[in-house]
Amino acid sequence: MASGQIHIAILNPGVEITPLRLRGWLQKEAAVINNRANPGDGAILRLFLTKKLRYGLPGKKLDAILQALTEKYPAVLRIEVQLIEAPLTEDEMAAQTRIANADLQKFLKRAEEYAKRKQAEAVENVQPAPIQWHKLKSALD
Repeated sequence: MASGQIHIAILNPGVEITPLRLRGWLQKEAAVINNRANPGDGAILRLFLTKKLRYGLPGKKLDAILQALTEKYPAVLRIEVQLIEAPLTEDEMAAQTRIANADLQKFLKRAEEYAKRKQAEAVENVQPAPIQWHKLKSALD
């Protein structure tokens, strides 16, 4: 994972997606994201569920669906669910894309700071070479 990239995918099921179709739709979307990922890449899925979809499924059922996706597709690191009244419009999708890009920049900055801190700690923890004393023979001995 250290050499890969992190992606945020915004999933916005349309009005044609019913609670019965949600599992298949999510699997198809997760498979596409997983197949696009390079080795070492990871994806965070931001799923915008309408209240109608969310409450059309029992909580345990939705949890099982989401957990199965993260287990089946290694590129899917986690799934964030946000409840909304209606599917996102194009303008709302664009706004969510800007938010996701800003979140990625914050994550990148924190990752760089962490790497620098770990590198500094490694330098500080390097043990100095032990001092070795040698007895020199002089010409008078």
